[in-house]
Amino acid sequence: MIFVDVDPLDDMRILNVHDTPLLELGPPVRFDSTAQGVSHVVREGDKVLLYYIGMHLRADVPYGICVGLAESLDGGTSFERVSDGPILSINQLDPYFTSLMHVTPQPDGSSVAWFMTCTGWEERSNGVHDAVYGLRRAVSPDGRHWTPTTVTIGLEDGIFDEAVGLARPWVISMGGPDRLWFSHRSRLNFRTDTNAAYRIMDIDLNQSGAPTGTPRLLKFDNPPASDGWDGFMQAYPSILPLGEGYVMFYNGNGFGKSGFGWATLGM
Repeated sequence: MIFVDVDPLDDMRILNVHDTPLLELGPPVRFDSTAQGVSHVVREGDKVLLYYIGMHLRADVPYGICVGLAESLDGGTSFERVSDGPILSINQLDPYFTSLMHVTPQPDGSSVAWFMTCTGWEERSNGVHDAVYGLRRAVSPDGRHWTPTTVTIGLEDGIFDEAVGLARPWVISMGGPDRLWFSHRSRLNFRTDTNAAYRIMDIDLNQSGAPTGTPRLLKFDNPPASDGWDGFMQAYPSILPLGEGYVMFYNGNGFGKSGFGWATLGM
């Protein structure tokens, strides 16, 4: 996991590239021994909490994923794991894997979160295994000990017509009811058909934190060019307030292989 500093007042000009990994890989067999990725960062007083995904290889399917937690006392330059094991892993409701968590601290010190949960694996005719996954809500008294709930989207709750792939949850109010943003892809052909590839969507949340209404597809005022870095897919939104509006960072083609960019709303 590496990161960059950008200047939001100068067209997101890159100021620094921090290419030293924030964490070393875990030892063999541990949940984060193969790969790691940033999920969400939260400030807690003088600490910076880094929720991250840890990946490990499996013999039956390509990989397993869990959510880990590390903390920093120097503003986010160096991190140490809170524990050797994950803070959110497979459980009675999530038997396959858990991933990409977005955490919202509450005024009373508790936290709520949305995270990816795998509902199964499908083997294709060429031997490739693809995961099917939706999103689930979780609650915590302290941001460290989590309990998954039965509040979901994309898990047989009738919001989508079929099992799909929903990734990178992100919750923000944007001046009204809380809205859950996420990436949506089809079950099949998402690597080769742009119409099946990841697109960014959102749905309203009610006062209880459950999805309500119909998901909306994000529409750009200046749509990505078909041959551009984000023309085939747009994925993994992260939305933050900026000035009088909002900025969205997101990934492009190849599940982010082509890089990341940004778009604005109300600016």
